[in-house]
Amino acid sequence: MSAHLRVVRKPRPPDPPIDAQPTSSEVLRGLHARNPAAERRLLDAYAGLVERMLFRLLGDIRPLEDLVQDVFARVFSRIDDVREPAALKPFITSVTVFVAREAIRKKRRHRWLAFFASDELPEIAATVDPEARQGVRAFYRALETLDPDERLAFTLRIVEGQELAAVAAACNVSVATVKRRVHRAELAFVERCKKDEVLASWLAEGDRWT
Repeated sequence: MSAHLRVVRKPRPPDPPIDAQPTSSEVLRGLHARNPAAERRLLDAYAGLVERMLFRLLGDIRPLEDLVQDVFARVFSRIDDVREPAALKPFITSVTVFVAREAIRKKRRHRWLAFFASDELPEIAATVDPEARQGVRAFYRALETLDPDERLAFTLRIVEGQELAAVAAACNVSVATVKRRVHRAELAFVERCKKDEVLASWLAEGDRWT
């Protein structure tokens, strides 16, 4: 990631450099001061997490880097909303979920522009063996059928393994709402799996949804 993500503001006197190994409080103060060194440290610390979350929420959407940049552009523009260091990671997670939700809804809105075959999905990395690629494609075909909000809650809870409270904070809803969304998504996902040859065999081999 490059420093060009920094929100452009009026010129200001240069800030002193951040220490080589800053604390979270120091990083947050630097971010509030629009210190480029603090912004680069935030990117170094969280870019991998954001990219992984986006992949798991959306699949192999390309260019994924554009969505990662979108996340951090929004984080930097709203960083003054974060007042405590402990709130930084949850804030980044919630922004990532918001960007993912937008991407899902945008894809649905523009689906009528092209009529793709059901198996015409983005290419999965060539390093993954063919059987695994087939499974990943089938998995995201199933996710495509879910309601966007339920899909996000399901992926964060089941795939990412986040606690209910963390999912609720990321989605900006109550824990009770997350539970309902995950439950509905699980029911719909299982029914979709039963209709897919690849996923049906995977479902039968596990013990979670049998």
